[in-house]
Amino acid sequence: MALKLAGYLFTGPFPIETTEVRRNQAPVVYAIIAKEGEQWAPSFRVIEVGFSEDAGVRFAELPSRTSWEDIRQLSVYLFYAPRSEYSIEDRCAIATTLKNLYNPPNGLVSA
Repeated sequence: MALKLAGYLFTGPFPIETTEVRRNQAPVVYAIIAKEGEQWAPSFRVIEVGFSEDAGVRFAELPSRTSWEDIRQLSVYLFYAPRSEYSIEDRCAIATTLKNLYNPPNGLVSA
């Protein structure tokens, strides 16, 4: 399944505990998403948005994780931003745009 956030197609859901983006992989902009509501009519709430540095990122080790650990049904969604197309400044700008639009941890993703 994929989610479109501000026109960017994010792939996921991936488990937070085991997902990581390594140094040799394409960097990403990420969204931590909570799936809420009924199974037949789910809603998705943006909990956190960020981007990977060139060194990569382990989602289980994010410093902010303690602030959203108690939220159920969390997953990470990834927008792949290859270095050949997106600089670290571009990834930061996308993450900032998403933060402003969705106001984590309050923003609902509209269908």
